[in-house]
Amino acid sequence: MTLKIAFVDFWGDFDPNNNFFKDLLSTFVDVEVVEPHACDVLFFSCFGSRNIAYRNKKRIYYTGENLRPSYDQDHADHRGFRSDRCDYSLTFDFSDDPRNIRLPLWMLQIDWFNKGGYVNPEFVLPYEQLWDNPFMKDVKTSFCSFVYNNDAPYRKDIVDELSKYKQVDCFGKPHGNWFYGESNKIKCISNYKFNICFENSLHPGYYTEKPIHAKFAGCVPVYWSDSLMAQDFNPKGFLNLTDFNSVKELCDRIIEIDGDDAKYSSIRAEPLFSPDQDPKQMLNSITNKLKQIL
Repeated sequence: MTLKIAFVDFWGDFDPNNNFFKDLLSTFVDVEVVEPHACDVLFFSCFGSRNIAYRNKKRIYYTGENLRPSYDQDHADHRGFRSDRCDYSLTFDFSDDPRNIRLPLWMLQIDWFNKGGYVNPEFVLPYEQLWDNPFMKDVKTSFCSFVYNNDAPYRKDIVDELSKYKQVDCFGKPHGNWFYGESNKIKCISNYKFNICFENSLHPGYYTEKPIHAKFAGCVPVYWSDSLMAQDFNPKGFLNLTDFNSVKELCDRIIEIDGDDAKYSSIRAEPLFSPDQDPKQMLNSITNKLKQIL
């Protein structure tokens, strides 16, 4: 049996014939990518509205944005991102709904299928290097970096506060020095002791590429997420704004660690995942649930 699939409304540079979803499905079923009108299963995301023309298909919604799935009706949030009706969903959410399969965006940053990269993401992280790679061994010659393209809560606040102590080097469209590619980002931030990697917004389970890139680059991630991130990552290897009463209190802690080589080395040496957090287990769970619904 060949499963005919199609993709609509995904992000820019998404290649229907070369992506995580196709590769994952191909591990347990023969897959053919076809036009939406001819598919058995339609995968769609939130970046458009073409999918509404294909209501007679089995519909699986994927989002890398902080959005909830909709099983009954279409809607859009205040930013214009769409969440159209689906039969099943792949999202960040910690959910008991059997129609939802948890697939946080950071999972798509790992090179599960020996591809090296897709068009977007351009580079994915080798699984075996998540615990040890050359970037982690590099001597960090600069203080703190921050790569972002959008204003979001607390971003300006932490840059302003921490810059009173030492320069924070910012990269991205607001600063006129944006660059493309995950590989370029990791090379850039690997020169820094700390990397600010605040999420765009807060929701349980909403963890993107930001913390995994920082940790892979050998930085101490200065993160902002909810406390349930400890279910995905080793919290001993992070500084999380959620654990502090204010941005200033977090900055005071960064300054303390920056001035103490032993404290810095200790937190930097903590692995991305705790011993019981092998992400391969999550991949296996996702695979098994997809087998059941397809």
